Amino acid sequence: MTEKKKNQKQLGFEVKTFPVPYALEEIIEQAFKFHSQGNISEAAKLYQYFINQGFKDQRVFSNYGAILMGLGKLKEAELSTRKAIELKPDYAVAHSNLGNILRDLGKLQDAELSYRKAIELKPDYAEAHSNLGNILRDLGKLKEAEVFTRKAIDLKPDFPEAHSNLGTILKVFGKLKEAEISFSKSIELDPGFTIAVMNRSQLFFDQGKFDLALRDSDSCNTKLSRACSLETLYALGRIDEIYKRIETTSKLDNENIRLAAFSSFITAQEKKDTSNNFCRNPLSFLHFSNLKFQLKDYEDFIKEIINELANIKTIWEPPQVTTRGGFQTPIHINLFSNSSKKISYLKSIILNELDSYYSKFENESCSYIQKWPSNKNLKAWHVILKKQGYQTAHIHTSGWLSGVIYLKVVPPLDNDEGAIEFSLNGPNYSNLNSPQLIHHPEVGDIVFFPSSLHHRTIPFSTDTDRIVIAFDLMPN
Repeated sequence: MTEKKKNQKQLGFEVKTFPVPYALEEIIEQAFKFHSQGNISEAAKLYQYFINQGFKDQRVFSNYGAILMGLGKLKEAELSTRKAIELKPDYAVAHSNLGNILRDLGKLQDAELSYRKAIELKPDYAEAHSNLGNILRDLGKLKEAEVFTRKAIDLKPDFPEAHSNLGTILKVFGKLKEAEISFSKSIELDPGFTIAVMNRSQLFFDQGKFDLALRDSDSCNTKLSRACSLETLYALGRIDEIYKRIETTSKLDNENIRLAAFSSFITAQEKKDTSNNFCRNPLSFLHFSNLKFQLKDYEDFIKEIINELANIKTIWEPPQVTTRGGFQTPIHINLFSNSSKKISYLKSIILNELDSYYSKFENESCSYIQKWPSNKNLKAWHVILKKQGYQTAHIHTSGWLSGVIYLKVVPPLDNDEGAIEFSLNGPNYSNLNSPQLIHHPEVGDIVFFPSSLHHRTIPFSTDTDRIVIAFDLMPN
């Protein structure tokens, strides 16, 4: 089963006929056909046409909402799906789809209610049980998550996604053998389900079963798996093979951020360049500035920015990000899209600073600079860390350049509290002698760095908030 078909199956859409005038019936049947075949753009056009004609059918609004969700248009998707529910309040598929949308909007509690409603209406709805299990896991309700995920498997034993999800939950519980069995069952059901394969690969890696981890990652051939294979080869001490593989995929992976991060690490360790030319020494591409160089009244400006941010939704420790002990904007929100006056002005300051950054490094020969994004597309979010809050070491695999602006800082005290640490070490590889740099931020600081550079926030004991706006310059 392909990933595209798997996603459609999870969202759920119906292809039954219904009584409309003959010409429109042909149109909507064609729309359903396009949708089931994965021809999303043509299906969307026909759904739009049908809706614009004033005809109302819950399946059309629900299916169109699923398409809008896939395109990242979450607000529009929510409206369309809620219209389907308005037309047919007992429409379980729409309630489950609404849960998917609310999940991506960061409204986890609301998503939970939607999934529960879908299950109430259709108790044998395996996908809704599995989705509810995922939400409960993200909410930290692991025991209940396990119950609903197992129920999904009881209802649909050949459900590879549910088996993989169960493996993830069991891994958190430390039931590693059971987790392996679940991942393996998922793969048995769908050998092409790369999420399950990579989940099992990481499980093997964490247990030091590096040969098995490498076997799994090598079976996938994706950007993620190729990078993970290199990290596993390092754990196995097979350095020569690492260099050969990087050379073999140098053109394919020259903009693979995770692979570039590892390549920088191995270059520093072996004192020998690899064939990856994204950014061999990302620590040399750090850039520091401050808003006080841009604005006379920068402190008042920062206070106004913080006041504007107070009106933007944040969620506590959102799933699948590195923020711990703090709040962050949901992944769908871009602070720089349709932003307020002050935040828009802040964006213009960043864009000007980016021009200065590029001018500073434009003679460098690495592809990080030579293939510099021309569109200046910025994705921004903000993070509020509370006392003892921190961010684990990570990179931004979807970015090109990353940056952070400090709106409120904490005193460094002992052990570099609240500082940002840059390092070549990653979660799966490290060396005590690996280069690193620690920056103690001041209010108004602007810091730019390659997205392939690992960084973390060091926990702090001061009872105050640490507030930043982070952003990525996206690839073209």
